[in-house]
Amino acid sequence: MTIPLKVDDIASYLAETGWERDPQGWRGASVWQHPGDYEVLVPARDGMGDSDRRLREILRCLCALEDRPASDIALEIARPQLDKQSFRTFPVGHDPGYTSLLLGTKTVLGVRNLLTAAARTVVQGPHFTFAGRQPGVVGDLLRAAELGPSRAGSYVVEIRVAADATVRTPSGEQVTGRAVLVQMLEAVSAAQAAVAADTPAAFDETVTAGVSADLCKALSELSGHDRSEPFEIGFRWARSQPLDVPSHVVAFPETSGSLLRAASLRLRGLNATGAATVSGVVEGLHDDSSGIDRWRIKVRGELRTEHAELVGKVVWVRLPDQASYDRAITAHRERQVITVMGELSSTTGRVELVPGRGFDI
Repeated sequence: MTIPLKVDDIASYLAETGWERDPQGWRGASVWQHPGDYEVLVPARDGMGDSDRRLREILRCLCALEDRPASDIALEIARPQLDKQSFRTFPVGHDPGYTSLLLGTKTVLGVRNLLTAAARTVVQGPHFTFAGRQPGVVGDLLRAAELGPSRAGSYVVEIRVAADATVRTPSGEQVTGRAVLVQMLEAVSAAQAAVAADTPAAFDETVTAGVSADLCKALSELSGHDRSEPFEIGFRWARSQPLDVPSHVVAFPETSGSLLRAASLRLRGLNATGAATVSGVVEGLHDDSSGIDRWRIKVRGELRTEHAELVGKVVWVRLPDQASYDRAITAHRERQVITVMGELSSTTGRVELVPGRGFDI
């Protein structure tokens, strides 16, 4: 066995993939069962005399159940600290695991651009469209992501990022790989819901979720020839750092590509306007003494606008002065709920809430 496996990692993998542990066990070993009459015996600890044989039996059983090579499964078991994303496309006229060179290149480009859009949203805030050179920290995050080999089913590209991979912005803010992938999940889920409405106008209210012209264009690059093929994006979270959001797949139908492209063009021409209120906790603090846009905070909570009421959203708020920022620091430290009323604006490029006055705690 070329990839050493630990008993704890095997157990966490089985628990995450639908296996149930028999509370009785057998001679110190744990017995795990899966619907469909599958059963495996996991050694009590690492290094036991029959461990290698038991681990080979476990992998053979998992291969039969998951229809995947043992090496792929073993690698996934041995890397519990990795968040993983799969991008599944369905190119017509190609064997499973293959696509044309042009479409394959376009798919990988779309994946890179999706990560870029999500990373820029985390670092710079939500935008209708991102302009100018991307921050250097975004390139650092892309370098932390690993691109795996394609696989059948039909044509699948996988990336993985260590959940605790961390980069630092020039202002000292830490950004994790996990934060970027969670942002991507929020954005592509909002885009999926807008696609279901079957009109580009449905995307207008999704920008605060991280949907941008850049993200829509990147998604459309996964839709194959003539933007007419379905695609799926799967999210699996590191077992070593469980997340409240379950692992799942966001699926886009074959009509998505052209609609996403139209939404991308539409978002480039929009500006944020209208009254809005956000109530929630301060999630981030930004004090850029070198810029005119100095005091900003990120608030996660409930956003109410003239057209929608959205829960669990992150809203960037521009503060007018140091006193307001000091109050925000206290609210952040003490996890106090604040309420900010004002007007949505995108004059700086970023979609943010500009309060008419301070905020209430």
